[in-house]
Amino acid sequence: MKTLPWNILDEKDWKILKDLYAHAPDCAKFLSRRLRFELGDTMERLRKLENLGFLERIEGRFLKKKGLKRPKHMNHTYYELTRSCRLYLRKGLFKKD
Repeated sequence: MKTLPWNILDEKDWKILKDLYAHAPDCAKFLSRRLRFELGDTMERLRKLENLGFLERIEGRFLKKKGLKRPKHMNHTYYELTRSCRLYLRKGLFKKD
């Protein structure tokens, strides 16, 4: 399992990771709406988290997501947690609100 640089994350990064863990893969547009962040800031943070190994882009054209009756067409770039990140968050080692 890849060791991730957890110590360099700030509060907004943690909120993004926890939101993706709770709500499944999503795009910058919907993340920024839910978290009330500026879209540009969210996009920049998603790219940073992807480069650090916390996130990966979802390949394909359709996304099956919890709560939807049928797959959603992906009009934007969708991100999901990497396996290493998901396992770490599952252990409950993330910061509490």
